[in-house]
Order: sequence, then structure tokens, then C-alpha cells
Amino acid sequence: MTNKELVSLAADLDALTQAPAARKGPPCSVGSVLTSIDEETTEVLRRILDTRTVSSIAIAEVLSQHGQAVTSYTVARHRRRGEANGCRCPR
Repeated sequence: MTNKELVSLAADLDALTQAPAARKGPPCSVGSVLTSIDEETTEVLRRILDTRTVSSIAIAEVLSQHGQAVTSYTVARHRRRGEANGCRCPR
């Protein structure tokens, strides 16, 4: 490859970071809950999600008791957002 081709390759690769991420599949149900509840409850839920001593199962059970269809797997995945195996919600 010539120097010009290498520069072009580098520029094209760098441009990938500027492209919006492709969204596939349904939105995260935890993220949907966060956008559908009042601000005070949102802050409490975010704090609980960041509290590692509270299990994903317990969080899912409380949300389900209040009419939110959320599984413990979804809560665990949401907690890993920003990681390769986490959900697409912003960190």
C-alpha cells in the first residue's frame, strides 16, 4: 500500500467513530421504565441500579410488582451498559 492509501484507510477507519450506532431490536425495557416514570423515582431507580448489593432479581421483582414487565436478565444487562455484553442505553 502506498502512503496515500494508508492515510485514506486511517481516515476511513476514523470516520467509523463519527457514524451513529445502528440500533437493532427493541429498546431496553429498563430504559423504557426510566423514561416513563417521574424524575424522583427515576433517580431512586438509577441509584439502586448502581448499588451492587441489590440483586437484579430483587429489582426486577419490585418493578414487576408495580406493573413493569422487566426480567432480572434485562436488569443485569442494563447494569452492564457500555460494555460489550451490556445493553445499548447510554452510561
